[in-house]
Amino acid sequence: MSVDVMVEPFYEWVVDASGIKGARPEISGVTYVDDPMPYIERKLLTVNTGHAAIAYLGYARGLATIDAALEDPHVREAASKALEETSLLLAYEHGFDPDELQEYRQKVLARFENPWISDEVTRVARAPIRKLGHDERFVGPALRLLEMGRRPTRLAVVIKALLAFDHQQDAEAVELQETISAEGERAALARYAGVEEDHLLVDLVLESPGSAGA
Repeated sequence: MSVDVMVEPFYEWVVDASGIKGARPEISGVTYVDDPMPYIERKLLTVNTGHAAIAYLGYARGLATIDAALEDPHVREAASKALEETSLLLAYEHGFDPDELQEYRQKVLARFENPWISDEVTRVARAPIRKLGHDERFVGPALRLLEMGRRPTRLAVVIKALLAFDHQQDAEAVELQETISAEGERAALARYAGVEEDHLLVDLVLESPGSAGA
């Protein structure tokens, strides 16, 4: 008996070679590295950041799924620009080749376009308070870009969309909106992002357009 299994073409197989003794086995698709941390961060700041960015931007435009959100040119452009900013950080901190990072971004976005593995934006966007954390996928790279002397205006657009996530079936979204209603966006963002209210990132976010198409 044969069984057909549907798989996606995207995969990433990075192996820590620091503990391998002797010759490295030749395995198709494996990338051997002595320090896996840069590759882990490349995945986090491209795949994880991109996935969540598309979700928040898509939700802001009333789109239900990740693949449908990416079909919207405004969402696609905003998410792509945000990932260009994280790639700047990856190139600066870890020495990744910019052309290789561009190819990696394109592969990641192509993966998210696949309707067979698409997900609901509300599921991907869940737990917005956690995703707004100081060292999380948006605020973390944005703060480090500021330390580089770069203004993360595109990541700020995504964070602005996150602040508008008001899905009533998500407990953190409800708490976030209650905090914004009681204290204002500036105080809520500063609290959950772990920065001062007068921080430049807070200003950039509050000055950002309120949706991917604005």
